[in-house]
Order: sequence, then structure tokens, then C-alpha cells
Amino acid sequence: MSEPTPFALSQRFSQLIGRKVTFVQAGVIPDTKATQIYGIYTVVPSGTAIVVKADLRLLGSVAGALVGWPDPVVKEHLAVTPMEEILRDAIYEVFNVSSAAIGGEERAVFTKMVTSPIYVDGAAGDVLKKPCHRSYFNVSVDGYVGGRLTILSLEVRKQPELYFMSGNRLALMLIC
Repeated sequence: MSEPTPFALSQRFSQLIGRKVTFVQAGVIPDTKATQIYGIYTVVPSGTAIVVKADLRLLGSVAGALVGWPDPVVKEHLAVTPMEEILRDAIYEVFNVSSAAIGGEERAVFTKMVTSPIYVDGAAGDVLKKPCHRSYFNVSVDGYVGGRLTILSLEVRKQPELYFMSGNRLALMLIC
């Protein structure tokens, strides 16, 4: 999988909400106590999974801007449990539209949004438990609270390793 660029992500999110959104690549970001939300994508045609883990406050800001709420109103709506339908649908749309940038050069299809890691299952659960590749971003949203976003995936090397087995047979091993 090719890595999405901060520029592509910034451009996609900025176009979506009509405000400047800036993604800055970061080093390893330790887990925080901030509430997280997870977007699950499937790369076509390989079927591999990508998991996006983001601060709920960040996605709430982007979703709130999408529906026209100022930041203080976003904060009020994020405090409501369970999450209100308008905010949930707007976050879902943010995940969906961002799929064009999440997959890098490949086509990623948004399949599911969950609010707890226990609901990340199947191939996406495997990626969440043991990702081969992580892209960390600090994200700012003009006029809103920003946050952190991490893209987790299985990454296959561009040039796979070849190993000699026996006779004239070769085994292809894909290693993350």
C-alpha cells in the first residue's frame, strides 16, 4: 500500500468542509485518553484492510464544520450520549469521502465506523492488533479543535523477497 500524503489528506478534508485543514506527519504518537473513533476500509481488489483511528473531537470538528455548526456547538453535541444521528451521519460521511485519500494510490472503500476497538473485527481487527505500517498525523482545523489521526495497515514491500526452495522452484514471500 502506498502511504497517503499529508498534502492529499489536507486537500481532501479542506475541500470537504470549505475550511483549511492541515495534516502534519508526526512520529510515533502514544495512545491518549482522548475518546477514539475507528473507520474501517477495504482496499480493492486486494481485500486488505486499513484502519483509521482518530480523536473523536477531531472528527467531531470536521463533521460539525460540514453541517455548519460553530465549534462550541460541536462540543455540546459531542457530550450527548448516545451520539446524535446528525453528528454520527456527518462523521460517517467524513470517513466515506476521505477514502479517496486514505488508500494512497490504491482504491479504499469505507465499510464501517465503530466507537470502540472491540468492534473492529476480521481482517481489520488483525490490522488493529498488529499493524505492519502506521502513519501518524497531527491535524488542525481552522476555527475548530484539531487532534490526532493514525492510519494502520498491512504494507507489502514493493519488491517482494524471493527465496530458493529446491530444484528450480522459487517461493515468493511477502513480509511486512
